[in-house]
Amino acid sequence: MQSVPVGLRADFEVCARLTASHYENFSVVSLFVPRELRPHFCSIYAFCRGVDDLGDELKGDRLAALDAYEEELRRAYGGTPQTPVFRALQHTIEACGLPMDPFLRLIEANRRDQRQATYETWDDLRDYCRYSADPVGRLVLGVFGCCDEERAALSDYTCTALQVANHLQDIHRDLKNGRIYVPKADLESFGASLEDIRQARMTDGVRACIKFEVERTAEWFTQGARLERLVPHRLGLQLRLYRLGGEAVLEALRRQDYDPFVRRPVVTSGQKLRIAMRAFMGFAQRGVAPG
Repeated sequence: MQSVPVGLRADFEVCARLTASHYENFSVVSLFVPRELRPHFCSIYAFCRGVDDLGDELKGDRLAALDAYEEELRRAYGGTPQTPVFRALQHTIEACGLPMDPFLRLIEANRRDQRQATYETWDDLRDYCRYSADPVGRLVLGVFGCCDEERAALSDYTCTALQVANHLQDIHRDLKNGRIYVPKADLESFGASLEDIRQARMTDGVRACIKFEVERTAEWFTQGARLERLVPHRLGLQLRLYRLGGEAVLEALRRQDYDPFVRRPVVTSGQKLRIAMRAFMGFAQRGVAPG
């Protein structure tokens, strides 16, 4: 935490603990992230985790809580934030020159989750991802100072793919919140229905639809992979780690014959290690050491 002001170190420690305490397919902050930028990754993640928890777990008026969260965000841009996460985030915003719009979109995505439980078409789901997923990639590019139009567009491919892979992985969990992120039109094109998902009925149509979603998501990962060569080397390796983790979730679905109900498709510890080593080999090949 030497790269942040002494008076904010306790606030950034809160963000770091929050980042470390939540399950992810891969760590948000790996050794591939330069040491001086890791606190900024943690403050952004803490913001994202906080808004998602309000949208998914809060007992009470979630929309009112999200409005209050937005008020605190606005104080981070022109006032005095009242909470550790937003005090840390204010420093990240100022140090990295981050715009407000991506943060506002992430809040709006969680508002949508309170109002909308299903999506008619892929285009509808894709629009949701422009709020729920794509802003994160743009913020990461902003931290590294390389968020131009071309790289942002490629980042959107990867972020949407990661979001859809997460939805496919967490169909059971999303159902507990009353949500289905498999487009209705896609299900119907294979002779399946939203009710099949609600009732966890594994039909031929559901299997065919999940296979279709897996392969389309894999293609989006392929489209976004070019970004890894267009950003600073360390960021490229971190992005590769995220992509390989998302692709591993898709492969887990393939291994269980596209049945999302039989078990939650997971990336095992051994697979994580192998993927991390694949990404780490980039350092060895380039003679770069993490730290």
